[in-house]
Amino acid sequence: MTSSLIKKTKELEVKQQIILDLASKISLDKINLKIHSELSPIGWHIIHCLFIEVIWIRSKLLNDCYYENKLKKIADATKLPLNKRHIGLPNAKKIISFSKKLFSSNIILLLEIFNNKNITKSNLSYLIDFLNSHHSQHIENIKNILNLINIKYNKKRLSVDSHINPAVYKFKGLNINDGYYLIGPNKKKFFYDNETPNHRAHLNSFKISNNLITIPEWLGFIDEGGYKKKYLWTKEGWNWKIKNQISHPLNWIFIDKKRFLISTYKGFDKVKKNMPVSNISKFELEAFANYYECRLPHEFEWEASYKKIKNKYKVWEWSSNQFFGYKGFKPYPYKEYSLPWFKNNYFTLKGGSVYSLKEIKRASFRNFYKPSARYILSGGRLCI
Repeated sequence: MTSSLIKKTKELEVKQQIILDLASKISLDKINLKIHSELSPIGWHIIHCLFIEVIWIRSKLLNDCYYENKLKKIADATKLPLNKRHIGLPNAKKIISFSKKLFSSNIILLLEIFNNKNITKSNLSYLIDFLNSHHSQHIENIKNILNLINIKYNKKRLSVDSHINPAVYKFKGLNINDGYYLIGPNKKKFFYDNETPNHRAHLNSFKISNNLITIPEWLGFIDEGGYKKKYLWTKEGWNWKIKNQISHPLNWIFIDKKRFLISTYKGFDKVKKNMPVSNISKFELEAFANYYECRLPHEFEWEASYKKIKNKYKVWEWSSNQFFGYKGFKPYPYKEYSLPWFKNNYFTLKGGSVYSLKEIKRASFRNFYKPSARYILSGGRLCI
C-alpha cells in the first residue's frame, strides 16, 4: 500500500508542477485577469488548489488550520461567488512564489504522514486520489482560460494558415439494443458522488454515431445557413445566438472569409481534415442535430455505448439531459460538489477532451455546464 501511496503522491506533485507551468505561459498581468463572467482567474485556480490541499492534508489529518484560515477568504469556492473571485487576490509574483513553496511543503507532509499509524492507508489513498482528480479538473479549467486569453490577445495569427473544404454530415450509427445497462463507476477506482449509486437503466433501442462531428462537417452546416435558420433552434438558443452574435464556434479565428485557424491554450493551430469541432454550445449542437434530423444522446445512451464508440476523449460530448442526481444519491465528501447543480439548468457532458488528464477519463465521469457554455472544449456525436 505504501508504494502505491508514494506513486499517487508523486502524481500529485506532477499536477502541482503542471499548474505552475501553465501559469508561466502568460504574462504576470494576466494571472489575475477575469476573462469570462463564468470563469475565475488563473490566480484563483492556483490558490484554490492550494487551499483544498491544506484542508485535507493539514486541517483534517494534522489538525493544523493555520493555512486554511489564511486562505479561505479568497479561495473557498463554497463561500466566494464567481463574480468576486478576482477581488483581493495577491499579486501574481506572490501567488506563484507562495504556491510553489507551500505545494512542496504539502508533499513533504504527505510523505511523512504515511508513517502515522493513527491514519488508515485506505483513507490516505482516497484523499490523494481526490486531490489528483480535483487538480486535474482545475488544470483543464486553466487551459480553457488560456485559450480565451489566446483568442483575445494573441495577434500572431498569420504565421499559421489553413484552408479546408466543407463536407456534408452523414450519420453512420452503431445499433444499441433495447435492454438494461449498468450505469456507474468501477468502484475499485476513484469516483465522485454524482457517479453513484450504480444502477441499471432501461434503454430503448437506438443508434449512436460512431464518430464525432468534424470541423469540415460543421463548416458545411454553416455554408448551408445553419446559423441563420431560426426553425432549427430552440427559442432560448436562438435568443442567445442573436444576443451574442454567434455565427461559428468560439475557437475559429478567421483570417479572411475562407481561411481560419483553431485557437488552443498553446496558441493557434492549423485546421485538420478529421479534427472534431469544439468550443460549441449545446444550443449550437441542437441546431446542427435538427438540421440533419438527429438528436443528442442521453448520457445513459452514451455510457451504454462507451465500449463501442470511437474518438472518445477528443472533446467533451454534450448530452440531451440536465445534470441530475441518481436515485439514492448521497453527497460525498462534501455536499457542495454536486448537489447545488442538479436540475439547475446545467447539462451533462460525457467523456473528456484532449485537455483532460487521465484521472478524468472514465465512462462514468459526469461534467456539467450551462447550455450556453462554449469556453470548454465541447463538441459531440448524435443519435437517432
